[in-house]
Amino acid sequence: MNEKEKIANYSKDVFFKSGFYKITMDEIAQGLRVSKKTIYKYFPSKNILLENVIKAFMNSTKKRLLKNISEQENSILKIKSLTEAFAELSLKLNQKLLYDLQTHMPELWESVESFRGEVIKSIWEDIINQGKKEGYIVDKPNDIIITVIYAAIRSIINPTFLLNHNYSINEAFKITFDLLIQGLLTPEGLKVYKNIEKENTK
Repeated sequence: MNEKEKIANYSKDVFFKSGFYKITMDEIAQGLRVSKKTIYKYFPSKNILLENVIKAFMNSTKKRLLKNISEQENSILKIKSLTEAFAELSLKLNQKLLYDLQTHMPELWESVESFRGEVIKSIWEDIINQGKKEGYIVDKPNDIIITVIYAAIRSIINPTFLLNHNYSINEAFKITFDLLIQGLLTPEGLKVYKNIEKENTK
């Protein structure tokens, strides 16, 4: 790992744990045991450092999600793999970071929102089509299904909602997806999904 990567990785850990607005470049430099000049050589400002961290996280997240679902055979296993990956990723995020992004870096927050929409559309389109052929997913218009999924995630996994309700990101995500799955799957699909859940709890 080179110097630039070390700075980015350490900063990601700090931002994801504590947000970024009150974190100073001095604190990051102290944590890394390097000078601020070293950090500024690669990242001229904290905002640029943050943008680099968020964009790298989004790209790695997309690659991981695509890899996870490509390894599964049927649409139910893909949905299960997708929800588990999202739940695990949500544990890495801090509500403070989401709030800081929305409040202090609205343009970057919008790019996060656009990314979520893009990923949801590209990944779910294939899963829905496969699930319909298998008889596991209800025969409803894809554009409506995808819009409902995106709207739910955008509304619930959102700093404003989370700050006004007593849920962690992980709890909110799991509840949201459980409700979505109940409406998305056919009776046969739900049966397969519940069987997979039972196998995982053994």
